[in-house]
Amino acid sequence: MNNSDLEVPPPGSERSRAAAIALGDTKPSEEPGVNYLALIGLLAFFGWLLFVAGFVYFLVACGVIFMIFLHELGHFMTAKWTGMKPTDFFLGFGPTIFSWRRGEVTYGVKAIPAGAFVRIVGMNNLDPVPPGDEDRAYMNKSYPRRMLVITAGSAMHFIQAFVILVLLSSVIGIGFLHPDYDSSGWVVDEVSVGDSEPTTGEVLGLLPGDHIVSVDGESTDQWFGLLDAVRSRPGETVEFVYTRDGETLTQTATIGETETGFGRIGVGADFSAVPERQRPGVAAGVEEFGEQMKGAVTAIPRFLSPSTFSGLISSSFAADSAAEQDTDRPVSVVGAVGVAGRTAGTDWTFPIYLLGIINCFVGVLNLLPLLPLDGGHAIIATYERLRSFGGRRHQVDVAKLLPLTYGVVAVLAVLGLTTIWLDVILLSS
Repeated sequence: MNNSDLEVPPPGSERSRAAAIALGDTKPSEEPGVNYLALIGLLAFFGWLLFVAGFVYFLVACGVIFMIFLHELGHFMTAKWTGMKPTDFFLGFGPTIFSWRRGEVTYGVKAIPAGAFVRIVGMNNLDPVPPGDEDRAYMNKSYPRRMLVITAGSAMHFIQAFVILVLLSSVIGIGFLHPDYDSSGWVVDEVSVGDSEPTTGEVLGLLPGDHIVSVDGESTDQWFGLLDAVRSRPGETVEFVYTRDGETLTQTATIGETETGFGRIGVGADFSAVPERQRPGVAAGVEEFGEQMKGAVTAIPRFLSPSTFSGLISSSFAADSAAEQDTDRPVSVVGAVGVAGRTAGTDWTFPIYLLGIINCFVGVLNLLPLLPLDGGHAIIATYERLRSFGGRRHQVDVAKLLPLTYGVVAVLAVLGLTTIWLDVILLSS
């Protein structure tokens, strides 16, 4: 990198304004006021969630909004603690519904509850700092203080996830849909009768009270183990081992197939002998948090891979069945809310568990070293620190990063819109 990297466009120039857009700092603080039209629109949206979509959907959506609020609260509080000057704290995007000023900060709510933002003086090193605020500007603070503010958003996600998962395992109790739920006491409740030909359960002669021990040598002691073993073997003739009144029986039968190509044997489960709520303890919650963090880290490369990108694009133009059959694709917030709403009747703790998973993923995703994500700001601060020697402060020309920034925004936008589209198709089908 040559000396031209040290050149920063003058404040107010076209390059400065373009870089400001990339950093999300596009306009000065807003004046307090109320936008009644936007307020009516927001109330209509929440009214639809509450009275049309359902109370569970409303609660899950509020949980996601609260998660976003805590992310920005992390940035806001650490900025104040480190001596920086935050000027705006808004929940939502788009037209401002109402705002008020308290001290030197303008607080407010905007019409689209899909995000939030905090504006800090000097966050964009290309914009002028108001006279008297030089010592409180982000760009003039030490590297550790800048990194604390930058990473505070993701830290809030990780704290939320940790608290949620530990409380579920130790206080609230995990339910039927939690992966650590012990459903080994399940037994057959009922056997479906086939329309044109008998179901696998009929062929096996299964009766209420039977317990399937294994399928093709794979343990099915847990109910979800049975589902996994059956779904992956449509049309296969395999050996079933099950118990009845203390006796172990073995039979061979062909697994049926659903319209979407998954295996099905046509039996329901009775969980009356299984505790409705289980509390494996704090250690189990901590372990679950570690597993979810590991899963989030490994999922990010798949989420941003070319194969995922092309698969989502092709699926978005396919028939409705594409959304139903592709169970391994990424899920949007809309899909997550839909899953939570549909499963709450079976296990009301699952939406809480799902919120913990979302926090892990969003926290990790936000640390990717790409603008406009927080990780992009972190890598810039780190690079500036490494290039600053002998008391001379190096500043990156953010305008030169605009092509990459716009590319990242475009990719994330396409991924977000296509997953939302596929989730809407799936939820409406």
